[in-house]
Formats: sequence, structure tokens, C-alpha cells
Amino acid sequence: MKKLLLIINPVTARSAVTPALIDVIDCFEKGGCAVTVHVTQYKNDTFDTVKKLGGDYDVIVCAGGDGTLNETVSAVISLERKPKIGYLPTGTTNDFAVSWGIPRKPLDAARKITNTEPVHTDVNLFCGRPYMYVAAFGAFTEASYSTPQSMKQNLGWSAYIIEGLKSVPSIRPIHMKIRYDGGEEEGDYLYGMVSNTRRVGGFDLKMREDISLSDGLMEVILIRKPDNPSDNGKMLGAVLMQDTSSEFITFAHTTKLSFEADEPVPWTVDGENGGAVREGEFSVMERAVEIYF
Repeated sequence: MKKLLLIINPVTARSAVTPALIDVIDCFEKGGCAVTVHVTQYKNDTFDTVKKLGGDYDVIVCAGGDGTLNETVSAVISLERKPKIGYLPTGTTNDFAVSWGIPRKPLDAARKITNTEPVHTDVNLFCGRPYMYVAAFGAFTEASYSTPQSMKQNLGWSAYIIEGLKSVPSIRPIHMKIRYDGGEEEGDYLYGMVSNTRRVGGFDLKMREDISLSDGLMEVILIRKPDNPSDNGKMLGAVLMQDTSSEFITFAHTTKLSFEADEPVPWTVDGENGGAVREGEFSVMERAVEIYF
């Protein structure tokens, strides 16, 4: 039998997983797995547990939000013997899961894990820090970690937008130099992200259909502040329509990216506070882990 470690984040998973827990474990057992359950006790417990015990298991399944998945992946890539990864998405937006067809219901997600083969998946690095789907700066990025947990649970992904709207009066552009494959630019940016996903903050990204998890490429989106305030409406329209031909939007595929700002810039990484960084680099660990989709 395969050895499976099921890690549950009770903050985000309690209401979704608890009613189905017996059925989820039964599904894994019938699928040929001997299941061990661990309920996290503190922040970063998922990372610590996988780092300490992960090499003894064939499969690690994490139940929680995108941050819980981030901790799992970050720990797995550091292991010499890398277990395969399963994900029971129970967070607020679950962008990674929705992007790649992982069911929202825990039992359905468990069935998919037992009935499919894992897929080799890229892992992005932000200044050496692993992440799975998005690192971002600028407008609205603070909302994902400043939104109260109760608000997230009651309002879902719209809570991020509500919280983000509060910051609009204080938004100021960020001057940055950016280099990526085949491109180099400098300007004042309202928003930027380096991602490997089709969905961010509850919104589908429709700019390209050929986004892949295992092509060794990251996707870059930059939104430039108009020089003339009268063009703000045009810029907002381009953002809403995801018009990559707009002079205010840059969209590119790249294997690496470097940036340099005039001052430290706050980033979010997979929805968590990524700290303030003035200059740094992005890179890709191609096909670094295996995840069930």
C-alpha cells in the first residue's frame, strides 16, 4: 500500500473537510493508501511537518487554501525523496485549484487523486522563494493578506475586492526597471504579477489560452500608469477587457525576470505577505514536483 499523509489546515478546512473526513479517508484507503492524518497547530506547521516527515510518504495531501499548498510544495522540493502531492482546496479563492480543474468538494478531489496519475509541474522562484501560482505588487495586492479571515469566509473572493477598494485613494505608481526574455522596460506601474495560473483573486485570466504548468515559462502582466490622467478610463477599460494590445498593458512569457525599483516594494506570494523587496529575480524550476489534477 502507498503511504499517504493527509495534512489539514483547520482554519480554512474545518467547515469543508470535517463533514466529509471519514468519506475522504475511506476513499484513500479503498484506493490502496494507508492514511495518516495531521491537523496543523500553528502557522507554517504544514511546511515543518512535510519537511520533517514527507520523505517517509508516497503521497502528501494537503487540505486548506493556496497558502497551505504553497507550504507543501515548498517543503517537498527540498526533500531528496519527493512524494507526490494532492490538494483538497478549502480556502477562499482557490485560484490554483480552479485554474487546473481540481474539484472544490473534498470527496470529489480525493476521488480524482485516487483515479488519476500525477502531472509534473513547474515551481516558480521569487528571490529563491518557491511559489505555485502568483507573485504580485501594486494595487490590490495587500488585500489578500489584510482581509480579515471572518470576512473571507463570509464573503468569499469578493472580500478581496472590497478590501482592495479601500486602498484605491492611496495607490501610487511604482517606478521599476524590468527585464525578461526578449524584453526590457522601465516605467511607473500600478500593478504587476509573475504567475503560472489562469486565475488570480477569483478572476479568470483570458489573455492567453496556452498557459501551461509544465512548459518552463512564467507569465508576466504589467499595468502601466497613464502619463495623462485623462487616459485613466482607457487604461481601466483595457484592464477590464484584458486587452494585451493596449499601450498600458504588457503581457509576456518568460523563463526568468529581474526587477529593480527605487525603493522596497511590498509583494504578495500565493496570497501571503511576501515582504518588501527593492530588487530581485524570478526563475523557474521546470517540472519540479508531481501534483494530482
